[in-house]
Formats: sequence, structure tokens, C-alpha cells
Amino acid sequence: MDVRDLEYLHAILRTGSVAAAAEQVGRTPPALTKAVRRLEEELNVTLFRRMGRGLEPTEAATFLADQTWGMVTRLEVVGRQVRDVGAGRRGHLKLGVAATMAAIFLPSFLRRLGAEHPDLRVSVINGMNDVLHTALREGDIDLVLGVVDRTDPDMTDALVLAEDHVRIAAAAHHPLQGRSVALEEVLAQKWVLPARSVAMRQWFDAAFAAHGLQPPSPHVETSSIAVLEELIGGTEYLSFISGLKMELPALADRISPLMIEEFSMVRQMGATWGSDPSPSTRIALSLLLEA
Repeated sequence: MDVRDLEYLHAILRTGSVAAAAEQVGRTPPALTKAVRRLEEELNVTLFRRMGRGLEPTEAATFLADQTWGMVTRLEVVGRQVRDVGAGRRGHLKLGVAATMAAIFLPSFLRRLGAEHPDLRVSVINGMNDVLHTALREGDIDLVLGVVDRTDPDMTDALVLAEDHVRIAAAAHHPLQGRSVALEEVLAQKWVLPARSVAMRQWFDAAFAAHGLQPPSPHVETSSIAVLEELIGGTEYLSFISGLKMELPALADRISPLMIEEFSMVRQMGATWGSDPSPSTRIALSLLLEA
């Protein structure tokens, strides 16, 4: 049985006439008459008898309506939900977010996404860029908000949202603050650094080598940005972190870049996704583009 035919049957029973039902559902009376005939032929029953100038429902019609009333409503709801899933308005968006993007872009993005698409469920996975891009390649997440990695052949496109300057940084009270610092001076300092598998750490080591210097060996190695920031701000450890992050109120009074000439990494921050983005991913990208 076609759910639309059942809907028309319910409308006829509800309004008492084909003409009134047709006006209510926005169809013509002949269209509703054909729907009734299709049901009668399929079920091999008579649903209406003509009584004078009107129609009277048979017991079969009343029984059919009673048995399918909730079913029709439920199928209509399911149909709308399926269309929403297909369009990305309902479903599940798995979002991988690096620390800098989580602090700067994520709150406002999620507020807007929730306001415009309240039925779209979002999972947020935090991590460093290499971990997130591995998860993206393996299909564990749909979209990465972090450093745009154009060297990855599995990523078809990227949307750049900001430019970030990564700098060597220390606590605001550190003795090296407030004056020009030679790169050689930082070699004797204590360092907290991310693991060598992280792209930023690889750049960091290569930058020292390019200056003819052995890169510092960390006293503490961590994959947690939160731990790294706390150690920089609360001790005399040095590290290198996002210039965008250092501008945020939570860090601006505690951590500052050292004045070292010609030692910074410029990187693009934005969204990266795979070759076949889901409808939910496309919705997220459209909001990022508008923003």
C-alpha cells in the first residue's frame, strides 16, 4: 500500500467528502478518487458506498484507517528524517579539532551549527594534527579543523581560515623576555616539546639544523597542548606554540614569544576533508565558507 494513498483515505474520512479532503491535502478530487480505487484493487475490498450525493465509508475503510493511522504519521516523520539525513541536516558529524582551532574557531562554529541544524549530532575529537589526519584517512572522522596539510595526497581539498605564526615562547616572567635573543642563547634552556612524529616538532628541529645548530633535547615531551601551555606559563621551560593562541586572553598575560629574529613558522589553519564528503560534512563546510 502506498502511504500517500492511505493519507488521502484518512483525509476523506476526516473531512467527510472527497472535495473537502482534496482541498485540505492540496490535490484534485479525481486524484483522491484514483487513490481510493488503487487501495480497493490492491485489497480487493470496497471502501466507500455512494449514499445520495455523498459517500459512506464501509467497515473495511474504517478498519483500514484505524490500523494505519499511526503508521502513516510515523512513515511521514521517517520520510522527513531520511530526507534530512540525505541532505546532512540530521545525522552525525565526526569532527577532529587541533588545539588552536578548538580555542579560536570551535565555540562560535558549534553555536551556529547547532542553531541552524539542531538535529545534527556532532562528535569532537581533540588531538595533534598528525593524529587527526591519520584518523581522517582511515575514515574515523569526517573533517579536520587544524593545520592545512597540502602534502597529503588523500585529501582532495582544504579551506584556509587563518594564517598562524608559530614562535618560540616562554612565560611572561622568563629572564629572556623583553630583549632581543640570539638563537644560540636558547640552547641552554630547559624545553618542553611535542613528540618527533608531530609536524611542528619536525619543522622545529629542521629550523635549528638550517642555522647550523643542534636542536634542543626536551626535558619533557608531551602530546598534550594543555600540559605544554601550563608548563610554559608556570615554569621557565621554553617551547614553541601558535601565535594565534598566544593572543587569546587565557594565555596573553602568561605566555609571550621571545624576540628571536627569523625564527618562526608560518602555517595555514583551516578545514581538511577526504575525497567523498558526507552531506553533514558539506553543511559544515558551507557554514565555514559563510563565516
